[in-house]
Amino acid sequence: MPRRIRALVALQTLALLAGAATASRAAVGPTATPPAGAISSNVEFVANLPEAASAISVNFIGKDLFVSTVKGLLSYDISDPAAPKLIGTLPYYLWENEDVDVDAARHLIFISRDPRGFTSPATTDFPYGAVEVYDVSNPSVFRLLSVTTLPTGHTTTCVDKCMYTWTGGPATSTVDPHNWGFGRPIYALDMHDPSHPVQCPKPIDTGRSDGKTSYSHDVQVDAMGIAWVSGDGGVRGYWTSGRRRDPVDGKVKTATGCDPVPYAGGGTVLGRYATRDGLMHNAWRDMNASVDGHKGDVLYATEEVTGAPSCKAFGRFAIYDLRGTYGGQGWRDIAKTHFRMHELSEWTPEEQAGSSGCDSAHYFTDNGSQLLAGAYYTQGTRFLDVSDPRHIRQVGYFRPNDADTWAAYWHDGYVYVADFQRGIDVIKFNGNTTAPSTQPAVIAPALPASRALAKVMRPDPHWHWMCALPR
Repeated sequence: MPRRIRALVALQTLALLAGAATASRAAVGPTATPPAGAISSNVEFVANLPEAASAISVNFIGKDLFVSTVKGLLSYDISDPAAPKLIGTLPYYLWENEDVDVDAARHLIFISRDPRGFTSPATTDFPYGAVEVYDVSNPSVFRLLSVTTLPTGHTTTCVDKCMYTWTGGPATSTVDPHNWGFGRPIYALDMHDPSHPVQCPKPIDTGRSDGKTSYSHDVQVDAMGIAWVSGDGGVRGYWTSGRRRDPVDGKVKTATGCDPVPYAGGGTVLGRYATRDGLMHNAWRDMNASVDGHKGDVLYATEEVTGAPSCKAFGRFAIYDLRGTYGGQGWRDIAKTHFRMHELSEWTPEEQAGSSGCDSAHYFTDNGSQLLAGAYYTQGTRFLDVSDPRHIRQVGYFRPNDADTWAAYWHDGYVYVADFQRGIDVIKFNGNTTAPSTQPAVIAPALPASRALAKVMRPDPHWHWMCALPR
């Protein structure tokens, strides 16, 4: 590790430890006044946590909520969802950690630092990202266990029950021994000892975009333990444990978090940097969802394209049929085959009830019964009934006028919304079909897409379609 990186990490570690030592235990009362905007009558506003402004992602361990913001980490006791209590803070500059993950069994939080977040103003010239591991056995204190530099950093996800982490991220640099071009593949860490992570020897998910190694953005793990990697050109799933048959070469292999075995998935027409100016952002396979009476073949995914010139070009939510992808079609000779998964349907908030314009799809979660809560930046949170994967139906919405919604997370019957402007909104979907709102809604005039985004985002001149840069 170069001397300047060692010094940076050492200084950062001292700052983090100091922040952990002074973590606040003070309770802050939430705001209970519903925001102005469009809220369907079956969505109940519960609370807002304004001190979590610049919120990007959240996760849960039991009744504790952990929030990752540009300004640092926060923890809340959410035993009463209507009155979350702030119990800990760790203030420090953090970019971007877009999808914070936790190990509930070992009480760990994994933080992904983007290479662009080490410098101000942000730049892709800095060559390293990093993964930080915190012990939150006491949820009011973030105790730093390790900082590991990597060639990338943007999202970090647990695989194989958090015995490994997979990190994806943005642009390459001249310092990286590999010239990957647009973005980077997955870099994995062995987390059997989270105080001393060990980097896996080979990058993962190479050759993803018609045979070219490109941006692997994020990873979600389904109920079978399949790790679904979304990025430029499509979504592919991998086994990370057990003896598995590799569909590409037909051999039986031992899958690990360092050496996974292909499972299913492949290319998409959406989410291609060269043709759509974006990527497939995140994906989830619902094992309870079915297509043509068969469960396990339904893959939900979002495409992220922001700052588009027209509503038609913004990123979309889509549903794919995995049938026809289990034979290695998403890996084998794809530079020639240009294999694409079959798309069942897609959805956008344009001209939907509660909309004031259009915007890109972003993170979503599933409540287990084919009801999704999805984030759409300025178009807020949308509740989608996907029980018929060929016909997506909006059944509720929560769109504050000042929304900059990055993610919506189901937890114990409530939805916790990470909003870059508003902090955390706690809302509840009451399970009825959409009806005209009984709450007065103040509808903001629709702005052209580029102006609407400019209010809340300062685009990176190089990765202009991607997530917002810190101001």
